[in-house]
Amino acid sequence: MHIGYFSTQLGTLGGPSVVDLRALQRLSALDHRNNYTVYEVTPGATDSLVLADNFRIQKMVPAGKWPTVSFGMSLELRKRPVDLLHATFVPPLIMPPRFVLTMTCWSQFSEPEVYPPLIRWRLQYLLNRGVRNAAAVFCYTDYLKEKVMDHFGLGPERVFVTRPGLGDDIGRVNDEQELEEFLSSLGISGPYILFIGSLTKRKNVPRLIEAYHRLVRESGIEHKLVLVGETLFLADEIFDTIKKLKLDDRIVLTGRRPYGDLSALYSGADVFVFPTLSEGFGLPPLESQACGTPVAAARVSSVPEVVGDAAEMFDPYDVDDMADAILRCISSEEVRRGLIERGLRNAARFSWDNMAKELIASYEAVHAAC
Repeated sequence: MHIGYFSTQLGTLGGPSVVDLRALQRLSALDHRNNYTVYEVTPGATDSLVLADNFRIQKMVPAGKWPTVSFGMSLELRKRPVDLLHATFVPPLIMPPRFVLTMTCWSQFSEPEVYPPLIRWRLQYLLNRGVRNAAAVFCYTDYLKEKVMDHFGLGPERVFVTRPGLGDDIGRVNDEQELEEFLSSLGISGPYILFIGSLTKRKNVPRLIEAYHRLVRESGIEHKLVLVGETLFLADEIFDTIKKLKLDDRIVLTGRRPYGDLSALYSGADVFVFPTLSEGFGLPPLESQACGTPVAAARVSSVPEVVGDAAEMFDPYDVDDMADAILRCISSEEVRRGLIERGLRNAARFSWDNMAKELIASYEAVHAAC
């Protein structure tokens, strides 16, 4: 079988890019039976990929996400057809006869207000058309599988779960001097509470800042709040909240950091907080668990499925509940020990090899049914 792997996210800095990159690396290591074409949508997006001989890179011309989605993939597939196209974020506007689509998130349907109107419309339009025309839909979690089946009326034979994972590139940094020097280079000193993710409305950062302010004011914590991530759409409220609560000297904004920095950031934190309003999977809390750092996480969407019993859960719309969960992670040694032990066990359930095996099995099941 010849499989085309189409990702508009490769080469970006977000979670979907990490998933695509690691999935392709493990598919290359494990699948020697099928042939693959990986489409390079933006220049340099596949530069870090070292792939086996049964994989080839096709550079798209014209390059760019929306030219490729709009017409580039259709022209490419006419010239060089594949047996099965896998679109991992959004499908091309004109879809081939045989393709599968990965549903990475559900917030564009369940919380549409967290997107600007044009982005929301574009995502909903492409995903609605994609799911209805796809031979199958791949989902990161059982939560997403249930949403897709209920919303689109699909049977279980057309919806597959392919869970992201973790690899050896995420783990605890035990060298204290190395850790201190790295954190100091980012302006981080002393104990801190950590958030990693896009600075956007869906991630619920303003309420995290309000919960942190309550802890500073009422519990007298000395921790700083470290926000790691790039500023995206609908982020003004984050900076307005920092200014309103006069927390400029207590909050560290690092911007987006390379993936190789994350282990140190998790390892240095006293607690990682994941206040998201909606998530299709959510790598950061799992990565934090793998680094031996306690997690406080929102009790919504797929998050409980991913973190298991190894997080202090809270209602992301309730600032007091969030603050209480964070405080338990900081102040109770018993809670911390339990979260660390259970977190390491939970993180061990997820691997990129498992994801690659699930993808291969799903490709072959779909191909056999077509």
